[in-house]
This record gives sequence, C-alpha cells and structure tokens, in this order.
Amino acid sequence: MCRVSPRPCERARGVSITRHYRPVTPPENQRGLGMLEMMISMALSLLAVTTMVVLMANTLGSGSTTIQMSRLSQELRASMQLMSRDLRRANYHGSFLNCFANVDCRDDLNISAYVDTIHINDAGNCFWYWLDRDGDADLSDDPIGGFRLGTIGGVGVLQMRTTGNAAANCDDDTSWESITDPNVVEITGFNISTSDSYTETLSAAGDVQVVEKIRLNINGRMANNHSVQREIQDLILIRNDIQSAGA
Repeated sequence: MCRVSPRPCERARGVSITRHYRPVTPPENQRGLGMLEMMISMALSLLAVTTMVVLMANTLGSGSTTIQMSRLSQELRASMQLMSRDLRRANYHGSFLNCFANVDCRDDLNISAYVDTIHINDAGNCFWYWLDRDGDADLSDDPIGGFRLGTIGGVGVLQMRTTGNAAANCDDDTSWESITDPNVVEITGFNISTSDSYTETLSAAGDVQVVEKIRLNINGRMANNHSVQREIQDLILIRNDIQSAGA
C-alpha cells in the first residue's frame, strides 16, 4: 500500500495521467489605457502642476512685496528722523541761558526777527525756522532749517534747506537738496500741522508762552511698484518756546 502519497502508487500501477491546461485570457479591464483615460490623466496632471506653479508664484510675490514694504518704511522713517531731530532744536540761541524768567529776552537780544514760531507756507507742505547751529549767539551767519515737498522729473521728493541765511522761499529751487531718492521712493504727500500747539499764560500781566507741537505726515510709495504704499506721522515738540510780554 501506498501510505505517503498516491502519485507514486499511481506510477507504480502503470496508470497514465493526462493533465489539461486552459489558456489564461487577461480580463477586459487590463488591456491598458484608452485615449479618453489618457487625456483625463494628462488634464489632471496639468491642473496639479498649474496649481503648484500659482502657489509658488504667490509665495514669491508675497515675499517680494514684504521686502519692498520694509524698504519703503525704512526710507520714510529715515527722512522723518532727520526732520524731527533738526526741528526739535528750532529757535535755539546761544544766549538763551541768560533769558530765564525774562519774557522780553528776544527784544533784549535783538533776535525777534529770527526767533519766532515755525514758518509754514499756505499749501502746508513746506516749513522753515532759524537755528543758532554753531552756538555763537549770532543767527545771521547760520543757514536756516527747512523741509519741503518738491518734484524731480515729475516724481515727488522730500527736500532739505542746506544753504542760505535769509528767509526761505518754499518755491525757490535753489538751496534745496533731496533727502529721498526718486528712483526708489515717490513721495505722494507731505503735510505740516500746528493744530496741537497751544499758548500758556505766564502771569497776571498777560505774559504768554507759545508751546509749539508740529505734526508731520508723510505719504509715499515705491517708485517701481505703486501698490506698495505707506503713511507715517510724528508729533514733534519744539524745545525752545516763544515767550512774549503782555500788552
């Protein structure tokens, strides 16, 4: 008897075994992609690639806009700081230390024609003032201070008065130097306001003191991208108050 496997036994008995094999036919759904399926696949791939490109472009564009905004802010703040530092010292005179509690000091020093409230033009985009820069108590030999909104090649710029010791002319194109670069930043607005200034009464005799607070407002945009815009402002307290005796 064959107890392990029947096949050896079958061979031993002389039994002939014939095996039949059926050819394997691939299923209908495994014949490959048709033209329609291929076009749909290409369309989906193109949509995915386009979406990725748009996202990358938006990301790069946002980064560029951020950089331009930072540059614009830096340029405007640098100009504002320059004006603020100089304006705070307006009406300084080397002999003011001797004017303590003397409301007639300007007349006594014969500087009433110089030391006065900040001069602002009618358009409100230019101002100037006297300043004893070298501290020699002589205002006639010092260049006056001033800033204005000007134009170069049709582009707005901020300009600073650099020479001249006579009353400034805001419409004169001489003695003014640009402090902003028209190739980088376009100044679209510059306004000066004294609405925060006030007058204090010092005595029963009517002596008064003018406390000046000048508000500066600057609007600007990038010269090569007008969509990048910024506005900054500052309120400057003039350190040298103007005192006048009562009538």
